[in-house]
Amino acid sequence: MNKYKAIFSAFVLGFVLLSSCNNEGTSFDNQMFIDGDTYKNEVRVATDENMSEMTKTMTVSIAQPLDYDIEISVVKSPELLDTYRKAYYDENAELLPEKYCDISSVKSVIKSGFVSSSEMEFKFVNLNDGLDYTKTYVLPVSIVSDKISALPRAKTMYFVIKEAALVNDAAYLASNCAWPEWGSFNEVKDMTHFTLEALVQGLAFDNESSIHTIMGIEDCFLLRVGDAGLATNQLQVAYAAKDDEDKTYRGSITSSNLQLEKGKWYHIAVTFDGGEDKADGAKIKVYFDGKLRAEGNCKAETGDNSFAIKSVNFMVNHSDEMDGKPRCFWIGYSYNSERWFDGLMSEVRVWKKVLSEEELNAPNHFYKLYPDSSTGQFDESLVAYWKFNEGKGAIIKDWSIYGNDLTVDHDPAWYSVSLP
Repeated sequence: MNKYKAIFSAFVLGFVLLSSCNNEGTSFDNQMFIDGDTYKNEVRVATDENMSEMTKTMTVSIAQPLDYDIEISVVKSPELLDTYRKAYYDENAELLPEKYCDISSVKSVIKSGFVSSSEMEFKFVNLNDGLDYTKTYVLPVSIVSDKISALPRAKTMYFVIKEAALVNDAAYLASNCAWPEWGSFNEVKDMTHFTLEALVQGLAFDNESSIHTIMGIEDCFLLRVGDAGLATNQLQVAYAAKDDEDKTYRGSITSSNLQLEKGKWYHIAVTFDGGEDKADGAKIKVYFDGKLRAEGNCKAETGDNSFAIKSVNFMVNHSDEMDGKPRCFWIGYSYNSERWFDGLMSEVRVWKKVLSEEELNAPNHFYKLYPDSSTGQFDESLVAYWKFNEGKGAIIKDWSIYGNDLTVDHDPAWYSVSLP
């Protein structure tokens, strides 16, 4: 662990369903079981963000509805610690001390005629008080009822508390897309200086259109991978503008130095340094993992004429872009539904300033930003900060001071990751 990770230590609270060592009850009778919808990889809690408490939920199901209520309780199963140790090759795992989670009142009911219970809540408290995060702590719990038996292989949940990475979740956006509702958010209107950032991992570069969109506005300013005449894994900054006669000028900045390796994580940053004094258009720089890979002027062309682009307007009302509606800002979408990003995405940001190379390479900048220690808030020039750390659902919180959350078209697949 590097020194910065030690300073900004994060912690993880996750749950994993393990198979019971008990060989009984292998028939498929109507037994209760921990609902498969709650099976997840580790869900992490970052105590460096002052998160000392966390609530996790669990539901229980049966195969067929019954004509009576089933009351369900949860009991601690410390005798299963050894099962966890052997299954995960972690001989040093310890039981979580009782004071960190009281399950005595955790109960639920599967109502008559239904097959799933209401959610049961497990509240973990004081996670930044007294635990030694050089160790792994485990809380095994089992479901019990006096009216129905539990399927042995699906009756136990192991809650695990251990140290986490800086980035622990990412969304898989294949065949999906997300967008903000800017409204009249003037911070992204006619931007003369800005930076776009994203932490991405491409898993494939073979869409039918051979274009994989990261973010931006089609025919305005767009970060995408692939295009006609380019390698399908090559990043391109595509831009366009119209003159007073409504004539469209287009251009792009790309390079063979901007090719992405499949399955590898990249921190991508694109800076735009414009303004009225930029006769040749704004200066654009493209960085991979803090290293400058390409640069050029934002000068679009049509025929023998050129047009210097000095600002970009991202403040366009969101729409489906049909029936003549203007193109708007998306993540993972441009032009048509075939241009989604086939991979994982996290830590997406928009700044109303040009980040320097030094700022881009600040400790842990690729993976996490921290608010000002004195105010508890982020820099006002950070106009959007989507961490993609929800781990579930289709709303991506904006952690900037402005609160422009993203809506995802449909629930993405969520992946647990460990970065760095």
